[in-house]
Amino acid sequence: MNPTTTSPAPRHLALALLLGLAATALPALALAQPTRAAAPAPAAAPPARGPVLPEALDIGGRLQLDHSRFGGVTTRDGRSTSASFVRRAELSLGWRLAPDWQLSATVGYEDDGWLLDSAALRWRWREGLSLRAGRIDPDVGLDNANSSSWTAGIERSAIFDLAPGVADSEEGFGLRADAHGPGWHASAGVYDKRSRQALVGRAVWMHSWGGGGVLQLGGSAALARGDTDNGRVRTRLGLRGVTEEAIGRRSDLAPAVALPQGYDGDTVTALELALQQGPWLLQAEWLGRRLDAVGGAPARRVSGHSVQLAWSPDGQARRHDERAARFGRPEGDGRGQGRWELFVRLDTLDGVDGLEAQVQTLGASWFLDRHWRVSANVVSNRSADPNAVGERKGSGFVLRGQAVF
Repeated sequence: MNPTTTSPAPRHLALALLLGLAATALPALALAQPTRAAAPAPAAAPPARGPVLPEALDIGGRLQLDHSRFGGVTTRDGRSTSASFVRRAELSLGWRLAPDWQLSATVGYEDDGWLLDSAALRWRWREGLSLRAGRIDPDVGLDNANSSSWTAGIERSAIFDLAPGVADSEEGFGLRADAHGPGWHASAGVYDKRSRQALVGRAVWMHSWGGGGVLQLGGSAALARGDTDNGRVRTRLGLRGVTEEAIGRRSDLAPAVALPQGYDGDTVTALELALQQGPWLLQAEWLGRRLDAVGGAPARRVSGHSVQLAWSPDGQARRHDERAARFGRPEGDGRGQGRWELFVRLDTLDGVDGLEAQVQTLGASWFLDRHWRVSANVVSNRSADPNAVGERKGSGFVLRGQAVF
């Protein structure tokens, strides 16, 4: 049996936070239980109230705590290891300056410090058309459009490892326009991501019918130019924890080239399909990336596709936001016992020179209400890029506790 390794300090911190999250959820669970009607109590003086926030001000937050265990190809020597970490800790502020103007900002905890994750001024030019300027994320693909709070999997599809910064502001700034109408959504933006500049667009057609039925078809494109890099493409194989522990490793899909060879830009294209009928949601995506070679570097293309099926045993459909062409959490916030969702996903990645990978994920989530969620994912993966002891297969699991307020 392979020995195991752990990182005690982060593990104990995250496990303590998970216990605190569970303890906090207990009163909410008690409140969610149905109660018998009680006799009306005598009228009493209204309690003293603290300061009331203006209606134009909205304050929120999000906390995601993960515990993961993995081994095989996802570690350098094949040994199993554990990682417990704060996946996301964010505070957000929205301020409606005027009926058509809104200012928003989010700060997040990352790398032992707080940073400005997003900050934007939004102007609703007219009904169905708005403009945003500031630190904003591009709109690429369905899984990225869905909030990470409500994606079926704990982590998004591994196909986005092929272009890791395509849907992220990367601490840069941009200008983005969003438009929508009956049955369609479109967005386009220009972004300065410090080391490169990008032009990104997404267009989606949708059709909906009774019983939560939705058909969604769309495509995205992103063109980027900037500093020359070595063109390396790697994947976590569906397990975020591999970059939280020193023993973890990512698998190569395109190895780095040596200077003066390099790549000074890339083109990303993506296709998406979603079909929802009642408690069933089928989601499929394809992503391709072409890197622009300089200095005699070899031509480089990578691609991947993902198929995912989710089902709610409680019969609840997921919310669908036609304005942004995305899915939210399952319906049924009023259920006293919460609601469940099960899903399965297959990701296939194709790199260069025969390098490829596959990730299979099976998971379950329990939503108490719009604030609390607990998830568990089991991951099986394989890669043509072996670790130091020649292993090409691996496995792992992830647990997450989430609070959104």
